[in-house]
Amino acid sequence: MNWIVPRVRNVRKILPYLLYGTVLGGLYGMMHDQISYTISREYFTDFKFHQFRYADFHLPERLFVGIIGFLATWWVGFFAGWFLGRIRFFSDDFTTAHRDMLQGFTIIFCCAVGAGILGGVVGYLNFYVFDAQEFMGFEKQFSGTTLKRFAIVGTIHNSGYAGGLIGFIVAVILLKRKMKRCNGNT
Repeated sequence: MNWIVPRVRNVRKILPYLLYGTVLGGLYGMMHDQISYTISREYFTDFKFHQFRYADFHLPERLFVGIIGFLATWWVGFFAGWFLGRIRFFSDDFTTAHRDMLQGFTIIFCCAVGAGILGGVVGYLNFYVFDAQEFMGFEKQFSGTTLKRFAIVGTIHNSGYAGGLIGFIVAVILLKRKMKRCNGNT
């Protein structure tokens, strides 16, 4: 429970990493969605724009896509920063804290990107090589190449979130092991 509810004296040390994680997560989402928009405009115009209509300020589509990307992912970086910070700053050994936190964010980022790329390959193979005809009910709305591109982007998005979760789990495990070793040696 100590890594969820902080000791007050260490909260100030975690705050910069909450901000860093939030910005990093949001920027990742913005870049991710720009690439996704290039692959399938319809994924946004017929799906994401409706999902995020509260954030539609009637800006050009590419800007709206960037806003959607930020809003869809900032919270991942925030929570990653919170939980990694709670694990890392539970100890009073702060000499390598910055490096440890950046390493955790890097692991999460790389896993999310890698899984997104893998999702794109799987989506491409599934919908172009094996010529799948269905994707989560959207085949009623789209057909042919439009459905295939839509399905590839959907697979990329879902895979990216799964990769981020896997990266988070790996980062937590590695950081907990390191902190256990460091605390055992003191």
